[in-house]
This record gives sequence, structure tokens and C-alpha cells, in this order.
Amino acid sequence: MAGFRTDLVAWNVRDRRVPTGRGTAVVHSPDPPLPSRLGFCGEGGSHRVNTKQHTRAPDKDKRPAHHFVVEVGRGSRVIKFTATPSDGDEEMETLLPRELEEKLGRESLLLLVKGATGTGKTTAALEFMARLQTGAGDTVHISTRSYPDKIATQHALFTKLAARPNVHFFTTLEFDPSQFVVAHNVVSGLHRLLSNMRSPLVVLDSWEGIADYLPQETRMKVEQSLMAVLEDTHARMILVSERPETDTTLDQLADAIIVLHQRTIDDRRVRELEIRKLRGIPIRQERYLFTLAGGRLRYLEPFAFTLPERTSMFRPLENSPTHMSTGSRDIDALLGGGVPRGSTVLLEIRGEVPFEGQVYVPLTALLNFLATNNAVMAFTYSDYDPTRARLFATQFMPEDVYNANMRVFTTDRVEDPVAIKFSLNPTEDFDKWLDTYSAYKAQGKTIWMLMALDTVENFYGQGVMNFLATVAARAAVNKDIQSIVARPNLELTQKVANISQIHLVLTQRWGTLILYGVKPRTGFYGLQFTFDHGYPEFELIPLEDIALMSSEHQLVRAIPSTRLRPHPHGSREDLFEVITRSLEQTKEVA
Repeated sequence: MAGFRTDLVAWNVRDRRVPTGRGTAVVHSPDPPLPSRLGFCGEGGSHRVNTKQHTRAPDKDKRPAHHFVVEVGRGSRVIKFTATPSDGDEEMETLLPRELEEKLGRESLLLLVKGATGTGKTTAALEFMARLQTGAGDTVHISTRSYPDKIATQHALFTKLAARPNVHFFTTLEFDPSQFVVAHNVVSGLHRLLSNMRSPLVVLDSWEGIADYLPQETRMKVEQSLMAVLEDTHARMILVSERPETDTTLDQLADAIIVLHQRTIDDRRVRELEIRKLRGIPIRQERYLFTLAGGRLRYLEPFAFTLPERTSMFRPLENSPTHMSTGSRDIDALLGGGVPRGSTVLLEIRGEVPFEGQVYVPLTALLNFLATNNAVMAFTYSDYDPTRARLFATQFMPEDVYNANMRVFTTDRVEDPVAIKFSLNPTEDFDKWLDTYSAYKAQGKTIWMLMALDTVENFYGQGVMNFLATVAARAAVNKDIQSIVARPNLELTQKVANISQIHLVLTQRWGTLILYGVKPRTGFYGLQFTFDHGYPEFELIPLEDIALMSSEHQLVRAIPSTRLRPHPHGSREDLFEVITRSLEQTKEVA
């Protein structure tokens, strides 16, 4: 890596394959910040790895050192660098859209965070502040609408930030607002403040709390001067604005503009992060979903399903006497411990969900049934290929287990041991279905009967409801599971919903898969696939806001009582003078 020196303390990186695990790397760079991607060379070839926000610290050679945690996947040739935990830095990390990550890595930055009331601007600004704040630089957060101790209830990282000696929180509510009426006071005061800060980072939440006191004719001059002040002092600034429109002088000058939205869909709230401007960086996608659950801003990556280089055997979750596991801990928890035995489950597809998403969402349940030596009887989409399905599934389980426990009903003759051809004669096909079902029950297996509603409706017409109702009754008596997947705009969907005990909906927004329950009713959950253990898993991320504390149980670690440093001042003192004096006093104590 030209220009970089890397020390890996955990492993010899010249090995063709690096052991699975976690270690520490120190990357030395003569000219920070590091690029968003970093090269790594070994006998296995040249590789590219993502880098995350880093913590700078000088090493013994007086060169800036960037400390990372190295995480290596099972059998991986790629090393993943993420920030080394330092006083809770690991908790500070959160994923952001990669184009936004790249922009935040620039030295000079004016970031506008805009949105209507309640869209999450304050939490977002604190999230960006936590990302940009470094151990060597001074950070000042100025709130014009609230007191610092009130903000502590909004963001899970507030107390960690406030405890740092170089992070300071202020509010303009303690100062006489008349000082802001004179434009020169704002510009010169801010310039003096930034000039006395090391690697300055300032968060102003919100700009209107100051700008609304300025006469209209001077407000434009102040906004025009802001960028010059930032450039002159090599500062970065996060400005929160209560006006979602982007037609002001400030919008023209800003390096980046983030607009937060919230909207209601099916009586449930969803939040969207719009990247309206990133000067000099292509915007990959206009909007992303995000959540403020647990007092953090977390964005959701659009759906992608890419097999890892090496796969592993699926590790099933245990079934209980009353519930069958879906193979996903999150969905099991959502349903109160799994799917109750004897249930009919409707998975309704709404909107333009990618075909892969429709197929792979039920996948963990299928693998879990097979791996626990139970049976799956599937009559799926007409374009379903049993041979391809075999090749896929047997990456995660022994082929003999798949052959013994899987049966796929098709309308075409397929040379596959698990395939059974239907004749499209309802009576004959029901007999084949019943024979297969009876054979599995004789072996003492619990059966998951999976059907694609559009396929059975297309082949058997409206009369198929009698068949589905019969299967539902049989499942209820024998404690099996019937699962029906309904694609959009099918006439029978509502009738199937009426006979179902569980009704889940899979949809998408801005490329992100969303799962929610109609029966039982749930909020929106973002669905994110992973192969962290070498087999398909997915995580459900709540899109509804979850408080930092619950009256029944603790959802995230409690925020300790905030101990903010006092900033004594006179009633008519200048805000920026008080902040500057406070920073100087902190340096003297240090």
C-alpha cells in the first residue's frame, strides 16, 4: 500500500487465508484522513477493504496512526477495518450511506440537516457529531431550542459525548437574544470562537434560533459569511434548519444537505433520509429509510443478497412443544416464540418487491424445518426450478437430509428426487398431496406446507379455496403449519387472510425490504440479510421509535445522570465570548 504502513498484531497477513476472528491493526498515514477504501496485499492477491471513521493518535515515529479493529469472516481473504473501541468508540459507530460517509471524511464541511418538526433533526445532528468528533479536536454543540440536559433523553450517546473534556454543550436560551440582532456580532464572534479551537467542529441546533433575530436584509450577509469563516478556520459545522425547503443562500453554500422526512403508510410511521446535495460526490440513491429506535440514527441498506465465498451448514433454532421456529430469532420474537403449531400463515407481497426477496424471506423457515428433521411440502411459483433450489439449499445442509425431508410439486416433469408432478386434475393432485402428507406423518414429522397463491389460483381457479381450507383444517388438527405466499393484486388474498391466524406483509420502500404484521398487528421492521455465519440470516430492525427506557424492561443501557460542566456568565454576556472562555479554562485544567 503506497503511502501506508500496516501492523497487524493478531495475524500474519501474508497467509493466503486469515483465521476467523478479531484483532487490531494500526494503519500509519502521512496525510489523513484515510480514503474510504484501503488496499491490502498478501500472497492471496490484492484486496480492497472498507474503512470506517478512525481515531487519530501519534505513534512512536510521530506519524499519525489510525487504529482499527480487524474482523475476518470465516475463510475470508478480505480484512474488514473498523474503528478500535476507545472509551466506548465502538458504540459510537453506526452505518451511514457510503456517499455520505465519504463526504463526512472531508476536512472542510458545512452540513445542513433539515426537516419539519419531529423528523429527528436533533438526533441526526448528534449522530453526525459523534461521527466527526475526534480526540484531538474541540467540539461545541449550541442548542437554541432546548437545554442540554433535555437532549440527554433523545440520544443514547449524549452522556458519553458530554463526558469528554473537549466536548462542550451550550444553549442560547441562557443569553440575551438581542446580541444576535447585529450581524457583525454573529460573524466575528463565531470567527473568534473557531480560531481558538483545535480542529474545530461546531453543531448549531437550530440556525433559525439565531437567524430569526436577524433583520432580513442582514441575514443573507451572515449566511454568505459563514462559509468564509469555516474555510479560514478549517472548521466543520453542522447546522440544523427547521425549514425543509432548499432555496436559501445557506443551501447554495452548503457542502451537503440532508433532509429528514416522516410519513404514514398503513397507519404506521416510516422515516426517510433524503440526500439532497453532496458537493463533488455522486448520490447513489435519493432517499434511504432510517430509524431512531433506541436513541440512535440508523439507516437501512437497500436489499441485496450475495452469497459469500464460502458457506456453512445451517444451525437450526429449536422448536418448542407449542411453536415451530422460523429459523430467525427476530421473527420468532415478533410472533411470540415462533409460529404456533396448527397455524395458517399468510405472507402477502405488496408493491415491487424483488423476486429474490419474495423467495429468500421464507428461506430460513424452510432450512430450519429441514434441518430439524421435519418436512416441507412446497407448491411454489410456476417458474420455480427444483434443480436450482437443490443446488442452493444443499450449500447449507447435507443432501441426504434435503432428499428425505423436501417435496416439491410441479406442473412440469423434472428429473429430481424430491419433485412430484401434478396433473392439474384437482382430484388426482389432491390424492398425491394427501399421500405425501400421510407418508410424512407416519414418520412422526411436523410438516410445513408452503404454497404460492397465484400458482394454485391459476391452475385450479376460485375453487382452490376449498382445498386451502381443507389443508388449514388438517394442519390445525395435526399441529402442522400451512404457509401461503400471495403476490400483489390477487383476488383470493383477502379470503386467505380470513382463514389465516398470522398475516404478515412484505413490501419495500427505497429498495429496503419492510416486514410488518397485520395479524398480530406490529409496526414496520426493516429486513436486512446477512451471511455472518456462512448461511442466510436476517435481522429485523424496528422502524418505529423505541424509547431509551421502557417501564417494563430496559431496551438499551440506561443513560447515567448527565454531569455537564457549568458555564457561569452574566445575563447580558456574549454567547461566543462565554464559549471561548470555557474552552480556555478547560485547556488550563488539562
